[in-house]
Amino acid sequence: MVVYVGGLTFLLASMIAISQSDSKKVLAYSTIANLGLVVACAGVGTYESLWAGILLIVFHAVSKSLMFLSVGATENLLGSRDIEDMHGLIVKLPEMAFLMAIGIAGMFLAPFGMLISKWAALKAFIDSKNLIIVLFLVFGSSATLFYWTKWLGKLTAVLHKNEKVKNTMKLDQWISLIIHAFLIISLCLTFPQISKYMIEPYLQNIFPDVQVVIISQGNQFIMTIMLSMIILVPFGIRFLTSSFESKITTVYMSGVNSGDNRHFIDSFGNEKKMYLSSWYMDKTFGEKRLLNFGIILCLAIVVGTSIIVIGGSI
Repeated sequence: MVVYVGGLTFLLASMIAISQSDSKKVLAYSTIANLGLVVACAGVGTYESLWAGILLIVFHAVSKSLMFLSVGATENLLGSRDIEDMHGLIVKLPEMAFLMAIGIAGMFLAPFGMLISKWAALKAFIDSKNLIIVLFLVFGSSATLFYWTKWLGKLTAVLHKNEKVKNTMKLDQWISLIIHAFLIISLCLTFPQISKYMIEPYLQNIFPDVQVVIISQGNQFIMTIMLSMIILVPFGIRFLTSSFESKITTVYMSGVNSGDNRHFIDSFGNEKKMYLSSWYMDKTFGEKRLLNFGIILCLAIVVGTSIIVIGGSI
């Protein structure tokens, strides 16, 4: 019951997050999804799955804290928390886009902790020989990749004649954001020590006869190299966009570009408006389609398994 409810919650909440353009809702459904995955890890109940579940809690807490703080700060500066309005944030508010990109990377990119934890969870689920929970994790993680990539693409897009927004954030707000960003990177570099001195001693009390090497030293070294390369990405984006005014030109449209990449003159001399946005697939993954379905299905699992347990005990 615990495994299936947790796994189904991870899958459906991740899918619903695809359909959301409100950044706070994306973060909320992402949080629900990851809590579902933690519950599924607890339900499997092996050394590996509990290790993955505890590490998920640690990395998710720090990464999601940075995301909620940066979204709130961006809303105060832009007057909107819609992801579509964050298009070109790397030019409008480069420092904020930089920090938000670190938070997003911490949620789904290798070798950041969330992906390390999911890798360990996947191995634990496969070892449990439960194909259904493996499918929940695989397809839920695919949905996670989809909505985080959309968001990151919006942040790093460069627009013609895009102007910077005056940054009015206070020093204490910047300090909080920078500390969280530093913690995300530090946790990735020190997670072997966190595992050795904090997680493994606890698990040894539960599984005194189990000795498991979840991630080898060689793989840890490779992850460290990957992390150093990923850290260069936001710096590279900032460098490439620092002199955008001399490089960016208007794009080709289906007529004469009016100069703002949003309007053009068609062959009849009429002005037309073009609008580009991410793909949200609300009819497929929207709240109205999946939320009540998920609640009913999870409730049915809880009731059904409870009946089986009560009937068996009687």
